[in-house]
Amino acid sequence: MAGIQLVSSDLNGTLVHQHTMMDMIRVGFPDEPYRFEKAEDAFTLQTAGLSSMEEAFQIAGPLTKGLTLRTAIEYAISEMRFISGFGEFIRALHQKNIRFVINSTGYSITAEVIKALYGSKYFHDVICNRLIFGKDGKILEEKELAALVNRYCHGEKSSTIYDEISSVGTVELGIRNENEKAMLIFKVAQQLNISRTAIAHIGDTMGDSGGISEVARNGGVGIAFNYNQALRIHLENILDNEKLTGRIFLIQPKSEESDMRLLLDILSV
Repeated sequence: MAGIQLVSSDLNGTLVHQHTMMDMIRVGFPDEPYRFEKAEDAFTLQTAGLSSMEEAFQIAGPLTKGLTLRTAIEYAISEMRFISGFGEFIRALHQKNIRFVINSTGYSITAEVIKALYGSKYFHDVICNRLIFGKDGKILEEKELAALVNRYCHGEKSSTIYDEISSVGTVELGIRNENEKAMLIFKVAQQLNISRTAIAHIGDTMGDSGGISEVARNGGVGIAFNYNQALRIHLENILDNEKLTGRIFLIQPKSEESDMRLLLDILSV
């Protein structure tokens, strides 16, 4: 696996323990528990492969309405628990000039906080769904949002703007189904003149089943990491019934002890 040049990874359950889209609702609306309960039901079906991403976000998106930008940023800073070894993992990839892409149905606001906390140099790109924020009827563009996140994470927290900007309850989907993760990372690879055989994709649930399997079918490396049972069963069926040109690895079932540093040997970092 010494030829890996591009690593694509899911966010929720793969880089951090939480399912950030529904957990953000729990933290943001502690006096309205029904919001979290509805989001949890929707995403539980999706991660088990029983409903589509589009169906899940049609339910979860409106449940974020009124979530302030400050709360969204503070959630990512204070509440998210990164999988052990995350920092060492991205630094090791960077040292070997392996490009790293967050390729997730999670929200871009969360990824922007991660970039601000760890350093944007460790992330070649972010492919995420966009939780729309606005103020006084005006929608914020992604560049404006990223700039506000960066300033906040570097100490400029006092401005009331972070309390005045809030989610409008709409999600712009950059990833609509499982197979799109593979197609989107293939597009990034093409732009970088990187062969599909030099790609690895990492994920933990059925939302990454297409990404993992399609990368492996194209000669790359698919990695189930901190994985749930539905993904394990699905991938074992592929391994039993298909002759892949690439490889699929199953590394550590769901656990608080999962450690991303175990993936470095597979990636030959």
